[in-house]
Amino acid sequence: MDDLQTLATALRKPDPSPETVDEGRHRLQNAMRRRPSRRRTTGWLAAGLTLAGAAAATAVVVSGPAEPTTPPNGPPSPMSARQVLLAAATSAERTPEGRGTYWYVRIVQPKAETGPRTPLIRERWTTRSGETWLRDNVKTGGKLHKSPFRSVVTLGGVPVSFEEIQRLPADPDALKARIAEAVRRTRLRTSAGELTEADRERLLFLDLVSLVTTIPAAPKVRGAAFRAIASYPGVTSAGEADGGRGLRFPVSGGHQARLVVDPETGQVRSTNFYAMPGGPTLWSPRTMTISASWTDMPPG
Repeated sequence: MDDLQTLATALRKPDPSPETVDEGRHRLQNAMRRRPSRRRTTGWLAAGLTLAGAAAATAVVVSGPAEPTTPPNGPPSPMSARQVLLAAATSAERTPEGRGTYWYVRIVQPKAETGPRTPLIRERWTTRSGETWLRDNVKTGGKLHKSPFRSVVTLGGVPVSFEEIQRLPADPDALKARIAEAVRRTRLRTSAGELTEADRERLLFLDLVSLVTTIPAAPKVRGAAFRAIASYPGVTSAGEADGGRGLRFPVSGGHQARLVVDPETGQVRSTNFYAMPGGPTLWSPRTMTISASWTDMPPG
């Protein structure tokens, strides 16, 4: 073995994982949007180091510099669906945890082509102890009323408290395993009988989406949920959308989940479904805008 072969063997390291490359790529794209490089050569060297760390830098030394995938002064390549979700995960993890007396959820469903000609607006205020106030501009005529029941949040068909939600695992695999175990133990049934494997898989996916939309999960848990969602096969990009990037997911049962995710803030801007607290999942032919946060503003 000559000196060059010895050097190449010593420097050779395993390729970085797809997750590392995807996350590095979306960070690079964000950096390029915010701070365009003054010197082309320096920018691409930094890109190589950011994307894959020392292993990628070693590969450049041994194999020679790689050609950029986009023109030096051109726009960055569009983010894939997986990259959008991983970017949202990073943003969600870095978002400070909200504080407030009430968990406030507001869902606006666009007016239908037939029937009511006004948008449907649902609002919900819930304290940490489960006291709940509701307002619906259609069913209650916009009047606020307090629910006689304590609000129940379910994961995997099992009721959980806000405190239990805060203690959920911040690792995507552990989070999926925790919810899957709850699904396995649930006594939920469909009109056809006990849950099938497809029913359980669908419930797991919908619960992960709920953790980044209507459930008051901690920032690290929301990040884990986004990463878990990114691991699902079949997710595709629907391109730019109002407020973020459109994503599509095939869901068993004949549904197709649609989300608009803002990768910069880690927020889901709109969706075509949401789970009622302690109740069924509601699907809409039109995408609904959704917002949820802690607030000290009382119901009213």
